[in-house]
Order: sequence, then C-alpha cells, then structure tokens
Amino acid sequence: MSRPVAISVGEISKAAKATVEKALGGHKAAFPVIPPHRIGFVPPYWWYGFVIYDAQIDKLGLGEAQKLATEVHVGIAGSVASVKGGKPGVICGDGNLTIGFAPPPEINLIEQ
Repeated sequence: MSRPVAISVGEISKAAKATVEKALGGHKAAFPVIPPHRIGFVPPYWWYGFVIYDAQIDKLGLGEAQKLATEVHVGIAGSVASVKGGKPGVICGDGNLTIGFAPPPEINLIEQ
C-alpha cells in the first residue's frame, strides 16, 4: 500500500485564487461581475473550492456550474499535481453555492 499524500495549504491556496478568478471571469452570462466568494476547504468531505454566498442560482444551470467546478479543479491540479485525482462537483443549499472538488482518496485529510 502506498503512503498517503499530503498537500500544502499555501500552495493550493495560491493556485486557487488565480484559478477561481479566471474561471468566474469566463462565465460572464452567469456572473457579469465577480461575486463575493470565499476560497478554502469546505464541508462536506473537506472539499477544496469556493463558496458564493447568496448566489443568484437562477442564472446558473447545473451543467454550467459543473463545468465551472471542472475548470477550477483542472486549473488547481495544473499547479498542485497531488490533487489531479480529485472529483469536481457542485452543492447548492440555503442560497449558497459551493463549487470545488473532493480530494483524491490517497490524500490524508487528518494529520496525526
């Protein structure tokens, strides 16, 4: 069995900031202005991505949201190779839109 892989919070955060801004900028129909958002690790399952609070979800279809999640994952994985096996996805609830990816199974989420 191979050893678990760790990721650097600083490394992934640096890659994520530019990637999220670029991805949101490419979806002008849904986001004419970059919405307020927070980047980081978010529940469930310690996804890495971003949350848009009070999202105008009527302007963003599920297919476009999934495409945005895939763009963000691919962009981050281009800089942080250890997350390439992650699974992009979208969660919508309570007016918030979470876009990101679950880390690959070999990443140890709990440091001991």
